[in-house]
Amino acid sequence: MSASLNNVEQNRGRRRLREGVEQSWDRVRKFTQGAWSQGRDRVLRFSEARFWISKWVVAAAIFVLILLAGIYLLATSNIDFETFLNYFALGLLIFVLVTLFYGIIAIHDVPYEIAKHRNHPHQDAIHAAGWVSLFTLHAIWPFLWIWAMLYRPERGWGMQSGSAPNQNDAAAPSGTLENLRARVAELERRLDRGAR
Repeated sequence: MSASLNNVEQNRGRRRLREGVEQSWDRVRKFTQGAWSQGRDRVLRFSEARFWISKWVVAAAIFVLILLAGIYLLATSNIDFETFLNYFALGLLIFVLVTLFYGIIAIHDVPYEIAKHRNHPHQDAIHAAGWVSLFTLHAIWPFLWIWAMLYRPERGWGMQSGSAPNQNDAAAPSGTLENLRARVAELERRLDRGAR
C-alpha cells in the first residue's frame, strides 16, 4: 500500500511540476511575444519614416554579427591568425558583393517610395518602371525620380507657386478673352470683305 501511495504522490509531484513548467513557459511566451511585437512595430514605424536608412542599418547589423562570430571563433578554436584573416577577407568580399547587389535593388525603389509618400496617382506605374530600370542599368531611373517628384497632392501637377491668386489676376484672363474674341471678330470681318 505504501508503494502505491508513493507512486500516487510521485505522479502528483510530476503533474504539479509539469503544470508549473507550462505556466512558466506561458508567461515567457507572452512576455517575448509582446516584446517582439513591440520591437517589430517600432522597427516598422522607423522604416516607414526613414525607408532608406533602415535598409542600410540591417546590412551593418549583419556585418557586425559576422565580425563578432569570427572573433569568437578565433578565440575559441585553434586556428592561426593568418587563416582567420583569409576567411575574414573571403567573408568580407562576399558581404560587399551582396551589399552592392542589395544596394542596387534598394535604390531602384526610391522613386516608388517618394510616389507612395506623396499619394501619387501613378504609384504602380512608377514601381513597375523602377523594376524595368534594373534591366536597363537604371537608364530611366532619373526620369522616374522626376515623375515621382512632380506630383503633390496639394497642388496636383501644376508648376505654379503656392501663393494665392490676386484679384487682378482673376480679372485679367476674362479681359484677355474678350480682347481675343474682338480680334477674331475683326479678322472674320476682314476675311468676309476680302472674299467679296
